[in-house]
Amino acid sequence: MFKPLWIVWRKEMIDALRDKRSMRMAFLPVFYFVGIFVATFFFVLNMQQDNRVGGTTQIPMVMQGGEYLPELRDWLEEQGAVIETREDDVYLAVRRGDAELALIIPADVIEQKTRGKALTLWLVYDATNRNVHSKLGFVRDQINTWNSRTGSVNLLARGIAPEVGSGLLLRESNVADDQKMSVMLLGSLPMIIVLSAFIASMGFSADMTAGERERRSLESLLITPTSSSNIMLGKWLTSFCLSLAVTFLTLLFLWIALVYLPFSELGVRVLVSSFTMLAILFSLLPMIMLGVSLQLAIAIFARSFKDAQTYIGLFMFIPMVPGLFVMFNPGVTTDWFTWVPVLGQLVVIRDLLVGEAISAQALLRFWLTGLVVTYLTLLFAAAQLRRSRIVYG
Repeated sequence: MFKPLWIVWRKEMIDALRDKRSMRMAFLPVFYFVGIFVATFFFVLNMQQDNRVGGTTQIPMVMQGGEYLPELRDWLEEQGAVIETREDDVYLAVRRGDAELALIIPADVIEQKTRGKALTLWLVYDATNRNVHSKLGFVRDQINTWNSRTGSVNLLARGIAPEVGSGLLLRESNVADDQKMSVMLLGSLPMIIVLSAFIASMGFSADMTAGERERRSLESLLITPTSSSNIMLGKWLTSFCLSLAVTFLTLLFLWIALVYLPFSELGVRVLVSSFTMLAILFSLLPMIMLGVSLQLAIAIFARSFKDAQTYIGLFMFIPMVPGLFVMFNPGVTTDWFTWVPVLGQLVVIRDLLVGEAISAQALLRFWLTGLVVTYLTLLFAAAQLRRSRIVYG
């Protein structure tokens, strides 16, 4: 049994290594996936540094009527706001994009302040501008803080304890350490890893099935005294080995990037050891097995290599859908997730990256599911090799 399997595997491996174009396309994701992650990191870092001068957050904003409430203007400037005074129509300036934020202090605030009434200010912004929301939150927080401090001073001036005007005092305590806070920055990394592992063998799987069928070399392989199971298993083993090599290189370059990227400048701590990356690779093995078997089973029905690539290309949605779910719902996790292939890997990889311990039971679940589905898929694919409709089209 093993000698025919060895011969088929060696034949397919030699054919794959000779195809330089497919080899380049297979190993290209190693560079552009890692490159996208590194470029995204420096983009986020650059955006944060653009708003910082001397370690202080700098938020540009327009103020109209600042002379009526100089204490608020001074407070905002102390907290990092860069204020520009304008006397023209600030609504038009924000609408045209000349300003992102504008604070209007009407002239009647002096009269309202004298009478002890609540001051009415107008904060003008364009909600469709995605860059304004973080700055808007900063300005709101500073205005509310100044309002609270001013209210307390007014109560003290009248001989009233400030606590009387506040029925509730809320204190916050963030128990997440810097390592766990990094999940907000590394949210897309599990999907990148799973995608690179899932699509690494797409070209080889298409070439070993639909490609051989198109070149009429599949017939000569089937007339040899080798069972269909050995032929399909040899093709599967070839794609698996190549996918494993691509995944290993992707994890290696990602590990180097995680070690040397300056995460501390973003206020997070990322400590990913070599053992963690090996654990990630081990958790990816059943998904690679399953992905390769599914690609072979689908590609065998294609009439040409191009058709097979089109069919297999739709497989990218399999890791993308659960990947987006995990990325946008980082705190949602239940036990049944680990029974689902791909979804279980995404959850485990996310937990490993933030330094959490993974139970052997969770690994056993998606390993068991992956092996069973892989076995059934390979049996189905091997049965198709003896059908005349598959061989002759």
